Amino acid sequence: MQHHAYLLIGERDEADEYLKDVFDESGISPVGNPDVFVISQDVFGVDDARELSDRAIEKAFGKGDKARKVFVIHANKFTSEAQNALLKTFEDPVANTHFFISARESSVFLPTLLSRLHQVRVGGELGKNKEVEKFLTKTLKQRIDFAKKFADEKEERGAGALALFLDSLLLKLRADGAPLEMQKKVLELRTYARDSGAMPRLILEHLALVL
Repeated sequence: MQHHAYLLIGERDEADEYLKDVFDESGISPVGNPDVFVISQDVFGVDDARELSDRAIEKAFGKGDKARKVFVIHANKFTSEAQNALLKTFEDPVANTHFFISARESSVFLPTLLSRLHQVRVGGELGKNKEVEKFLTKTLKQRIDFAKKFADEKEERGAGALALFLDSLLLKLRADGAPLEMQKKVLELRTYARDSGAMPRLILEHLALVL
């Protein structure tokens, strides 16, 4: 987990599947873990946001490298007051504290809060990405060629194109029941995809070899 606050865009079950992979990758067992908090409700209000902020500054029970706190928030609606209350928490987080907000669409959030969230689309139309399906059926040489073409079109595609492609690829692998190690490899590369220095060609060429 390289970021402190994530927005998982998709259905609840899709967000849960994504989080399962994150926990596995990070070596965190959420069951009975006093440092993992799951909040699930219809409307997340300002009082909920304040309580979350109070909990976030409490010391973790874990020791050493395992001293990490994770908050997962599932809600159908986030009030504007709650979002404003969360701004400070996400802007100046306690070290080794991570937040995951699950929602169907990013449009329900204030731009100021979105700017503090690392967005990951875990469901929706990305699961039907035809480009991903073609990539998986290509030969090794064709995948390498695809990586070069993708890199050449970086400016046209936009800064988040690589991350979106990897999100779609991960969803496709999950749907096809691909080996967990293969899914973890994509998830690992996905964490670097939105960095300004990310190199699409190298990442995709690596995937071409390992998938």
